[in-house]
Amino acid sequence: MKERFTISMDNDLARWLDQLCDEKIFSSRSHGIEFCVKQIKKMNIEKVVLLHWGKKEVEPVFLSKKNAQILTKISEKLNLSPEDTLGILLYKELENISKNTKESEKEDINEKEISRKIFFE
Repeated sequence: MKERFTISMDNDLARWLDQLCDEKIFSSRSHGIEFCVKQIKKMNIEKVVLLHWGKKEVEPVFLSKKNAQILTKISEKLNLSPEDTLGILLYKELENISKNTKESEKEDINEKEISRKIFFE
């Protein structure tokens, strides 16, 4: 037996869902939404942490049991909430990725300069 209820959805998402229904990927909006919820349920989510990016920007992060335990340990060591800890970890990793990308770009430029010098000498 299925329960009937009403949801609200962003217009762009509703149009996208309708497009998937038109393409016969889903038989109806309900089918599409039910499929997505089942996929999320299969992820064995232990904890959901909300990251606040700005005044109106909130994004859920789904954590497995193992990742929730790791986050809890780090949060306790830092004496911070799981949300704050996850935000810090994410920003740190983004900084590392940004630095590595910049270093990689510098290496590419240096390799090109060396190639030019060898070619022109």
